[in-house]
Parts: sequence; C-alpha cells; structure tokens
Amino acid sequence: MKIIDDVSEVEFKKFPGGDMFSVLIGRHNSSGASEHHTVAIVRLPVNGKSDEHYHKEREESYFVIKGEGVAIINDKEFPIKSGSLIYTRPNDRHAFINTGDTEFEYLIITAPKWIPEDSHY
Repeated sequence: MKIIDDVSEVEFKKFPGGDMFSVLIGRHNSSGASEHHTVAIVRLPVNGKSDEHYHKEREESYFVIKGEGVAIINDKEFPIKSGSLIYTRPNDRHAFINTGDTEFEYLIITAPKWIPEDSHY
C-alpha cells in the first residue's frame, strides 16, 4: 500500500524537452511497487512538448489535472484541457503539447505496468 498526501512534493526527473516526470506508483518498491499498473505524473512548461513515442504492449490513460494543450495521437491533434481523459492503445504514437499560458499537468495510468524497454521513439 502507498498513500501520497501531496503530489506537489514528489521528486521529478527533468527531460531535455523541459517536461518533468515522476512515477507515483510503479515497478520499484520506492514508488509503491505495483504488480499490474503504473501511475505517473507529468508537468509540461509553457510551450513544452513531450517526446512522441509508442508502446508495443501497453495501453495508457491520461487525465489532465490542470492547463490546456494538444494531444497528438497517430498524427491527429486533439485539443485537451483540465478534466479531459485520453486513452491510447498499444502501438498508438502519442505526444502532448502545452498550448496554454500556465504549466500543463497530467496523470498517466499504464497497464500492464510500465517498463522502459517498451517505450519506442
């Protein structure tokens, strides 16, 4: 079991594109090991973009916590905002762009649990 009282206090890894990523529940005991799924949080700065990628064996759902942006899924653009829920199947290429004037933040729920070897760029 794991309870995170305040996700604003978790440690984030910063990527070259400026997006910040933190696994909240995942494959390591340090992040509340889960057998079947992963939950992560991503923050994109204004004008930030996540790296486009796909997963051969994983499906993902994304819930926008705050901000507005664009989801790019298989080369199609979809406007999204706080409260939006997005689902991608295995092999769906996807990326997110912050089009707003504030930080863009979203949760990722992945099943089966995320492993780095199944992220293809």
